[in-house]
Amino acid sequence: MEALLHPGLIRVRDDERALLNRLRRVLEDAGVEAATVASVEDVARHLDALFLVVVVGEFNAGKSSVLNALFGEPVMEEGPIPTTAKVTILRYGEERMDRQLSEYLVERRYPSPLLRALHLVDTPGTNSIIRRHQEITEQFIPRADLVLFVTSYDRPLTESERQFLTFIREAWGKRLVFVLNKADLARSDEALAQVLEHIRSGCRELMDLEPRIFPVSADLAFRAKTTDDPARRADWWAQSRFEPLETFITQTLTGPDQLRLKLMSPLDTAARLLAALEARLHQRRTALAEDERRLAALRERLAATRAELADGYRRYIAEVDTLLLEVERRGVQFLTDTIRVSQIGLLRDRDRFREEFARQVLRTTDHQIEQSVTAAVDWLLKRALALWTQTLTEFHEKMQAAGGAAATAAQAGFAYNRQEVFDAIMRETSRRLQTHDLSEEARRILSNVQSGVDTVQMAGAGAAGLGVLSGVLLAATTLDAVGGFGLASSAVLAAAGLTVLPRQRRKAIAELRDRIEGLRSDVEQALTRQFDQQIAETLGKLEATLEPYTRLIERERSETDRLEAEHAALRQETERLRHAVREQAGDADDALAG
Repeated sequence: MEALLHPGLIRVRDDERALLNRLRRVLEDAGVEAATVASVEDVARHLDALFLVVVVGEFNAGKSSVLNALFGEPVMEEGPIPTTAKVTILRYGEERMDRQLSEYLVERRYPSPLLRALHLVDTPGTNSIIRRHQEITEQFIPRADLVLFVTSYDRPLTESERQFLTFIREAWGKRLVFVLNKADLARSDEALAQVLEHIRSGCRELMDLEPRIFPVSADLAFRAKTTDDPARRADWWAQSRFEPLETFITQTLTGPDQLRLKLMSPLDTAARLLAALEARLHQRRTALAEDERRLAALRERLAATRAELADGYRRYIAEVDTLLLEVERRGVQFLTDTIRVSQIGLLRDRDRFREEFARQVLRTTDHQIEQSVTAAVDWLLKRALALWTQTLTEFHEKMQAAGGAAATAAQAGFAYNRQEVFDAIMRETSRRLQTHDLSEEARRILSNVQSGVDTVQMAGAGAAGLGVLSGVLLAATTLDAVGGFGLASSAVLAAAGLTVLPRQRRKAIAELRDRIEGLRSDVEQALTRQFDQQIAETLGKLEATLEPYTRLIERERSETDRLEAEHAALRQETERLRHAVREQAGDADDALAG
């Protein structure tokens, strides 16, 4: 092959090899079947080999007969049952001999000058009852420079032949030449013309191809070449119509047209595989867009969950507010009953006054508030988990209902299983939320609320031993109620009973109400901040469960972008090399024109 190439075509061949190697890597990265990837490597490896004609067709169509007629000797076995159980490569040799290359591949050497210029491959029948016969035939197609498709007059273009033709042309883009064997069975030229048109219309329908067809009788041609009777030889040879086919193989395929076909064949294969890759990448991009839409929808659900949780915790803040209002009611009553002359002993004992205030007014308010906050935290966490689990379940069900989503993703070469990802998200969601200690969360929130209430600094040492909010309440409501009386003597006490105590009681009640109102506002704001922070932390943990899904989508997007760019570059390079072949060797289609 090297001797037939001038420097320009050598460069083209080398560029084709580089193209095929790049294509192989891209197909491998895109998740294309290993057999296809290996076949591309095989095509690149055979760029330096002699021109390869692969003969295919149904068993009993006459493939071996056509080859025997071509050589004028029984080079291949013939029979009424499948006789070619292996791929047989015919190569030149000084003497006839066979060599087993593998379980299903035989090299047959034969001393014919034709085989110095090209190699011929005989394959098992495409409709053989032995499934392996068709498989090895299909595996040998990618390396062919030209496919000689043999069909028969009595069974032209059968269903199995149509399927195999689609495989040859659509999967690998191979150029085809048809041989209609047993043409001598036609009772008239009109009958033969009808069968030829049947084949042409089938090729136009299946492959948008106008085929070159050689109608022959391999049997008559073989008999013509092997008889010693000159008259019969001439008669049989004329009836066989074999001469145009023989001329095509021995002259067209061994002359300048061979180079065109040889160099164009890998480009045809590359173009076909790139078209298939384009469809695959389109599927991949479509599936990726669906994943991106799904991820965006999940994040929208998180935002909606945030709003629902924010609305939901209001009732717990209202419960706390109701508790503070009840403290106010009891406090007013306590001050009304306590700031009297009859209670002067209690009023003069600040510590005992505080104890009574705590017992009668505060009671278990701190515990009740803590219970409300704990219930709020419990509700937030459980509601968040329930909403998120419901969301994931709905999306999972939609994915399953979509039917072909998983299959499409697999066909498009996706690097992950969506169901596994969603299952992992749900497991991680449950794990993260179950690590919450409700009591600890509630105590943290209450502690932060205390820090956020301005009056906390008023609690002082007198709040020791009380609960978090009790100390705040006690400081807020009793500071001025027990101070500033100056009740040191009986005279003062009598005067106080008439003037000072009523005024002090009114002042204490007014200040209590003001302080409680301020405390309610501070507590509401502090609880709102803390609950909002709790929601943010909880939803942050839920959103973090999407990180594997997000990373996979980002990786898939990046990889798809890269593969699409590689695909575009390979298509451009394929077209450049097509132009180079046409410019330096001519158009390969001219060699196959009928």
